[in-house]
Amino acid sequence: MCVFVSRSVTHSEHIDMFLKRITNCLLFLTLIYLMHTDAETVFRAVEGETVNLPCHSPPNDSQQVSVEWTKNNTSSTAICKLNIYIITGYLTGDCIPRFKFNNRSFTLSIENVQLSDSGHYSCKTTRIILPPSVDNTTNVSLQVAVRPHLSLQKLNSSNDTCVHLLCSLEGLTPEQVNFTWGREGHGSLHPFTSYAMNSELRLCKPDWSDGDTITCYASYSDNQIQRSLQLPSQRESDKVIQLLIISCSAAAGLILCIILIIVICKCRKRDENGSIVFSNKVYENFSFAMTRQNTQSHDKPQPEECIYEN
Repeated sequence: MCVFVSRSVTHSEHIDMFLKRITNCLLFLTLIYLMHTDAETVFRAVEGETVNLPCHSPPNDSQQVSVEWTKNNTSSTAICKLNIYIITGYLTGDCIPRFKFNNRSFTLSIENVQLSDSGHYSCKTTRIILPPSVDNTTNVSLQVAVRPHLSLQKLNSSNDTCVHLLCSLEGLTPEQVNFTWGREGHGSLHPFTSYAMNSELRLCKPDWSDGDTITCYASYSDNQIQRSLQLPSQRESDKVIQLLIISCSAAAGLILCIILIIVICKCRKRDENGSIVFSNKVYENFSFAMTRQNTQSHDKPQPEECIYEN
């Protein structure tokens, strides 16, 4: 409330005081207006997540309300245009794909949020029934970040008693990341080196055993992701080698048997009567000579027997 107090002053002083009080009143009214205006709220999400953006709920005595969600860009893309009957819960209208409106909480859900979804959004609600019409607008900002990827790999080492692991965080704007290491059942481990986006761990026996599970933790901006790796077991390696030797031996034996069968099949064959004829040249010549001799013996004329009957 602005109160003006007059006193005996000169004309110029009176004008100055009047202007000063007017300015103070305008500043006060501006502050009140800003306090009653919804400030833009910033929401942050990682790509692939589902994010919910709030909207101003209509007055309790509303019977029919229209809702319009808009993304404030160069074309002011309309996302949802809906008419809601509060009493019956009946809803008309629709939203574009991946966007869903909840008519109970008046929130807009974005499924599988993408980097392109980043921007400024506005929700306008208008009470249609009962009159008079009442408008409310909610402004929100969405910032979508790339989903970081944590990789854990075992580096080559010339010493079989030592392991060298590298843990790296990718897809994140360079910032200070806190890396920690742990071994299942044995608590935390001290890293060999740690940088902004990667960390190395070197362990030598007896600090590790066959089959141990090593986990790398990366913490950043109140978030933490992890990746685990199981160290190879020497016994399992021996079993794999033995299994490989047995498999190779069995395959070699099978191949040898097939070769022997093929050789035997080529060395002999059966004629139509089932007798065995060897393809060896010696046996072929012998068989041919015997056949020829038998043929000549059958072709030689036999002496005629004369029978005289008295």
